[in-house]
Amino acid sequence: MESRITIRRATPDDARFIAENVLRALHIEETDDSHIEHLAGISRREDTLYSWRNSTIALYDGVPAGLMVAYDGARYRRMRDITFPMIRMYVGDDYHSMDDEASAGEFYLDSLAVLPGFRNRGIASALIREMFRLRDEAGIPLATIAVDPDNDTAYRLYIKNGFRPDGHITVFGTTYDRLVCP
Repeated sequence: MESRITIRRATPDDARFIAENVLRALHIEETDDSHIEHLAGISRREDTLYSWRNSTIALYDGVPAGLMVAYDGARYRRMRDITFPMIRMYVGDDYHSMDDEASAGEFYLDSLAVLPGFRNRGIASALIREMFRLRDEAGIPLATIAVDPDNDTAYRLYIKNGFRPDGHITVFGTTYDRLVCP
C-alpha cells in the first residue's frame, strides 16, 4: 500500500499555513486573524526564522496536515535578529540576553506541528525523518531541538526518533531541555 503521507518543501503560497502552525507549535491557540496575517507576511520573506524557505509541509492523502520549520543553526542569530523585532507581541524586546536556540554545526528543528485531526498517524515522525535528510544533505553533523520538559508527548516523540538529552537552554525566561541527535 502506498504511503498516505507525502512531504514537500513549502512555497511562499504556504505562508498562512506556516503562520497558523508556528503559532500552534508555540501553543498560541487563540489569536486574531490580523496576527496570523502578520506572521504570514513574515513567513513569505526569505530571511526570517519562519520563512517558507525553512519550512516543510506534510500532507496526508494530499491534505496539508503538518509543518516543520528547521534550518542550519549557523543562520539562527541573523534570522532571529530580523524575526523577533517583527513579532514583539509574542516575544517582547528582551531576547538579546537569552540563550541561542541553535548555533553553527547544528541543524535546528525550530517548530513542529500536526493539525489535531491528523495526529497519531506518523506525520510528526515523517517530518522528523525529513529533517534528518535535510541535515544530512546540508552536511551538518548534529540535529538539535528545545523541548518543554513538561510536554511528555513531544518528549517521547523526539526520544523515539533518536534524540537524546543534552542539557538545558533558557528562552524567553523558560527553561527547555536541549535534545540532540548525531
